[in-house]
Amino acid sequence: MPTLSNFVRIIQSILFEDWWLKLACLAFASFMWFYIDGELTDQKDSLIMLRSSDVEIPSGWELAPDQSLPSYLVRVRGPRKGLQFLTSDTIAIRKQTITNPQIGANAIELNPAEVSVENFEVVSVTAKEEKPAVVLIATTRRTKRVRVRTTGKVNPRYVAEPPVGDPDQVTIEGSTEDLEQIENVWTEDVDITDADKDIVRDAAIVPFVDVGGRRIPFRCTSKVRAIVPVRPELVTRKMTLDVRPMALSGTSLSVEPKSVEVEVQAEEQEFAAPDLASSILLYVEWPRTWETPKDQTTVLGPLTVQVKVAPPPRVQVRGNEGGPLPTVTVRGALAAPVLSGK
Repeated sequence: MPTLSNFVRIIQSILFEDWWLKLACLAFASFMWFYIDGELTDQKDSLIMLRSSDVEIPSGWELAPDQSLPSYLVRVRGPRKGLQFLTSDTIAIRKQTITNPQIGANAIELNPAEVSVENFEVVSVTAKEEKPAVVLIATTRRTKRVRVRTTGKVNPRYVAEPPVGDPDQVTIEGSTEDLEQIENVWTEDVDITDADKDIVRDAAIVPFVDVGGRRIPFRCTSKVRAIVPVRPELVTRKMTLDVRPMALSGTSLSVEPKSVEVEVQAEEQEFAAPDLASSILLYVEWPRTWETPKDQTTVLGPLTVQVKVAPPPRVQVRGNEGGPLPTVTVRGALAAPVLSGK
């Protein structure tokens, strides 16, 4: 069994024998540790600026325009090879919530726990400004008319009618002074390229308008249904149509000429219908300035009046060259008595 003297001898051997060699090994191990640690890890400073998306702003408030956001120096530690690819875009900031907003500066203090970089350790976060803060202004709400913006062109044989939004008004939020300058807001672009039927899209509201060369931002979470009516292209043709007199009861109304030439505008398929001409009613009414003739010998007129029209749906009637409807001459008299036979 080992004796006390053997135990003492072993301890003396560990502590005092070859101590120069032990010291050299320790120094070499320390050198290797520091060398490897320095090669594998390092630190890097990156300057980042707080983004508007990093700040949660309560309703009724918004960031003041033309005000820069605070910036911070972030020190990161990690693999040296990875640090060379580190940029400010890879640094994420936990969303900062302003719980007690006030007009003007609102302090924003960041600590390392609120900043993260994948595969790296955030050592410290130091504000570049003495008092980092975001500047807020109070906002108001206004109702503005919506205009639908389209892009592209419909099928060459079709035409797009003016687009509409449903609803045609939305509520936007922004500074009172800015909102007073806005007359209407726009939807995002609605593509109508080569369309041959109505376009219906749910469209978001573009969150800014340009007024006098200045971009005015606002907030709007509403969407509208953008409707772009698309119709076949209208064809214009000249037609000669009879003019129908519309006399009062017990009177007769003569018209000269009895037919006139007009321009009829309709879809191509409408002109293919054989009864199109008979479905267009051209007429003149008993003039309001005339009274009923007192006897059979009294003839009223002649008087020049403009023809009126009652066209079928999707058909337009006008005068030549797109002018007003033509005029005719009318005369009025009592209707001839009807003789009954025995």
